[in-house]
Amino acid sequence: MRVIEPFPTTRVAAIPPRDPTCRWLLEGLWGHRAVGIIGGAPKASKSWLALDMAVSVASGTPCLGRFEAASKGPVLVYLAEDDAPDVRERVEQLCEHRRLSLETLEVELLTTPCLRLDHEEDRLRLDATLDALRPRLLVLDPLVRLHQSLDENSSADIARLLGYLRELNRRYDLAVVLVHHMSKKSRKNLGQAL
Repeated sequence: MRVIEPFPTTRVAAIPPRDPTCRWLLEGLWGHRAVGIIGGAPKASKSWLALDMAVSVASGTPCLGRFEAASKGPVLVYLAEDDAPDVRERVEQLCEHRRLSLETLEVELLTTPCLRLDHEEDRLRLDATLDALRPRLLVLDPLVRLHQSLDENSSADIARLLGYLRELNRRYDLAVVLVHHMSKKSRKNLGQAL
């Protein structure tokens, strides 16, 4: 006879209150444990914003020169459409602007040529990577390169993907930024196209 383990529970009264200093990862911009999307039209600097957020969290400096880094720590980024030297150049420029040392910045780049979040093997490898690095922020850019069989216009498919990212978020106490590039045809009703 198979023994079924119940889900763990905690009395609500036993949960410690939220530390008010742990509400934001970047004050007023991104929550401490937020899972969300940076989306918009092509060439709107979405990837630059995601990298600026990464440098801010890794260095403890304000994002965009305005949003204070409330939580400093390592960052893991995957930029599927940029090669490693281009990523280095972008991060180097952000560091130069802030007078930071690239060598001491805790930003790790996933260098695998392909990451498919709808493939179990890739999920297991990402899980192992997060377990080893324990980043405060995970940046995944762009959504279209992170899957092979999902329909981005299907709320069910995207809900499954976001559910998986929420699992990672809770397991590793990290924030997740997913960059989504809208199609070039989506010039009307930009909000709905996203």
